[in-house]
Amino acid sequence: MRPLALVLLLCATAHAAVEIHARAEPDSVTIGTRFRYVVDVVATPDAEVFVEQPADHIGDFEIVDFGIDPPVQRDGKTVLTRWYRLVGWTPGEHLVKSPTVHYRTVGQDEQEAPAQEIRVSVESMLAKEPNATDVRDIAPPEPIPVDWRPYWLLGGALLLAVALAALLHRVLNRPRRAGAAPPPTPHEVAARALADLKRRNLPAEGAFKDYYSTLSDIVRVYLEQRFRLRAPEMTTEEFLLATARDGWLERTHRQRLGEFLVESDLVKFARHRPTIADADRAWEAAARFVEETSRRPEELRAAG
Repeated sequence: MRPLALVLLLCATAHAAVEIHARAEPDSVTIGTRFRYVVDVVATPDAEVFVEQPADHIGDFEIVDFGIDPPVQRDGKTVLTRWYRLVGWTPGEHLVKSPTVHYRTVGQDEQEAPAQEIRVSVESMLAKEPNATDVRDIAPPEPIPVDWRPYWLLGGALLLAVALAALLHRVLNRPRRAGAAPPPTPHEVAARALADLKRRNLPAEGAFKDYYSTLSDIVRVYLEQRFRLRAPEMTTEEFLLATARDGWLERTHRQRLGEFLVESDLVKFARHRPTIADADRAWEAAARFVEETSRRPEELRAAG
């Protein structure tokens, strides 16, 4: 393997010949202008080709970039393309010789393919000026441009600070909203429900079952909310037993509640037919029970 050589093995059968075609794109440039220099190596399929890679120059031109294109098949031969980006600094006509290419075929010794030279013209910019040899005065200094960015940033920061100060002032000095009203107490909810039931005057219509059922539900919901007791899910016996065990109600209140619930059950389930006076008495008992139990026994004793 040769140093700096790029190896390509081309497998096929044909004539043992390698040709080199080079071109410059464009072939006339000015000093310091980059141009593309392309080398096509055309070989028969049975040739093993070695293309040497120039280090940093090709002739009088400096290599600033290079690359390798994938091999392509053309007219039964393989074309291997190398390209280079070159730049020249000396005006005049320059001969550019293609990089060295060696090849070897089966049963043959290694050979060097004939190189190709092309002509590249490098022109001077001074040659294009009609008075290029004239001595000219030094151009006056350009004014230093003003960088307005710091001022824009400072102005933006000041505007932001003013906006934040205005927002903070508005938040701190806005009228205080009145706090939300507290939720009604279980006692208040029950009192409203009892007043609504009385306005409906169901006993006068003979709807005693609906009346007592609603009255019983009001008392049970009140007890549930007041003492956190699942009263609506208990039977009358279970509920009375729970109030006695936990000491939530005094004895007189438990007794009064028991009479009221038993009477309500008789109307709802035993088809007991009460009178309007019985209905009024039951409503009064429920209202008095709610009012008297709005505070716990220990609260009542402390108040007394």
